[in-house]
Amino acid sequence: QPIPSPRRGALARTAASLLVGASSLGFNPQQSLAANKDNDKGEGEGVVSQSKLASLLKQIPTFAIVDPRGVPYFVVGEDAKLTSYFFLNYGEAKRILDVANKSSDNAIKESRKELKAKNGGVLTKEDEAEIGVNPWKTARVTSVPLDLAVSLASKGKLGGGYFKLAPSESDIEDALALDGTDDLPEGKVPLFYVEGMTISDGVEPLYFRKEQLEQELQRQKKNEQSDDKDKNGSPDIKVTELFATVTEMLRPGGTDEELNTLQFVAPADSKSKAEQCRKGEKEPFRLGERLIVL
Repeated sequence: QPIPSPRRGALARTAASLLVGASSLGFNPQQSLAANKDNDKGEGEGVVSQSKLASLLKQIPTFAIVDPRGVPYFVVGEDAKLTSYFFLNYGEAKRILDVANKSSDNAIKESRKELKAKNGGVLTKEDEAEIGVNPWKTARVTSVPLDLAVSLASKGKLGGGYFKLAPSESDIEDALALDGTDDLPEGKVPLFYVEGMTISDGVEPLYFRKEQLEQELQRQKKNEQSDDKDKNGSPDIKVTELFATVTEMLRPGGTDEELNTLQFVAPADSKSKAEQCRKGEKEPFRLGERLIVL
């Protein structure tokens, strides 16, 4: 039986946190994690410095729903708290926006129908004001780097509201199937990996999508030498969690240098979608303001 590597132990600890409520990340983030631009480890830092972690996370786009000025929308989340979401997948952000738009249109249509029936087919100015307009009509999807999203989500309550990350439903289902559980707390983000797998120069990848990891495994399998008998069979795909992994990377006093080999792999189309979202934007995401939809 092989001796467990330090990284294997670290990921085992982070995987155990998959179904635990979000904890403090052990640092005081500014607007992004790159508060300290010096790439050298500072006093009290973990194996991975905050600036290096920020550069790793910054390469991963997330997607937020904002108004034309970049002001984020806040809604009542699953835990009844006022929440704004950073989606890990563009398609999920667009789906949620489309659903919100359609639901609001339907609600307005029903309200108009009811008031017309009540008032003999006539709508007054007061009725129109009571019905209001669809708050999602001018909403759009913008892109925000993951370092900023993680920083805001880790702060907890900000001005009466919360920021949370939101993986897609399919990624949650894949994670729960691997983990053998039936629930993932809101705001948790699964990461998929294979122990000992590298992609280049000893880099050990963490994927946000299981399907993408499977594709890489297939690619590597095709490139294997035909006489390599140790590569038979499919390796086990395991799941850990983003915030727990970040905590382990930044934990003061940590000694697991293999954490320095970890790299987050963005969903396949997210970078091109992020570029499309940012075209022509003067201010993709405006901090300090919010739009509340109840």
